[in-house]
Amino acid sequence: MSPRLRLFSRICGVLLLGGAFLFRGALEATMLGHMVAQIPMIFFGGLLLGGRAIRDSALLASYDRHGLTGLTALLFISAYWMIPRALEFSLTMPGYELAKFASWALLGAVLPASIARANIVIQLFYLGNFCAMTAIGGMLYQDVPEQLCNAYLKDNQALTGAFLIIVAVAAAVGWCIYRFPALNAPTPPDAAAVRK
Repeated sequence: MSPRLRLFSRICGVLLLGGAFLFRGALEATMLGHMVAQIPMIFFGGLLLGGRAIRDSALLASYDRHGLTGLTALLFISAYWMIPRALEFSLTMPGYELAKFASWALLGAVLPASIARANIVIQLFYLGNFCAMTAIGGMLYQDVPEQLCNAYLKDNQALTGAFLIIVAVAAAVGWCIYRFPALNAPTPPDAAAVRK
């Protein structure tokens, strides 16, 4: 990556993290904004700020053999912050808000290197679990008759559930395109048609 592109990515990372913090009142006003806008902003901010130093860190690699530590963190962090009560605590307790920012930003910084270290079977296991958990969580948000979080209305809860299902499908499709570039390659012309 060229120095200019690296600088640009870091500026974008700072803007995403700064926006997630400065506009947290507006983003956290709805469950949809909280889960589908603010949390991804924090994650991608950390990802863009992570840089080569983290990806090439020998110390990190020694604790993240085959990407297992980073991918396990993905499942635990995403599962925890999918709990409505955890979201509600982050609205009223600064410690929870700080933990949310720190956990998602750190995950964004280390996850690309973890995925790169993992073979296709490990990736499929962990990312398959993440997509399934996100989709099932989205369906529960839609189908449960009770209001799961006192801070958010039930209608917004159902809408968030629909978007979580979209996120799960998009993550699965994105992984397939990343792992199997041939799926995204143009179809070669038919040999018989070329001869004609």
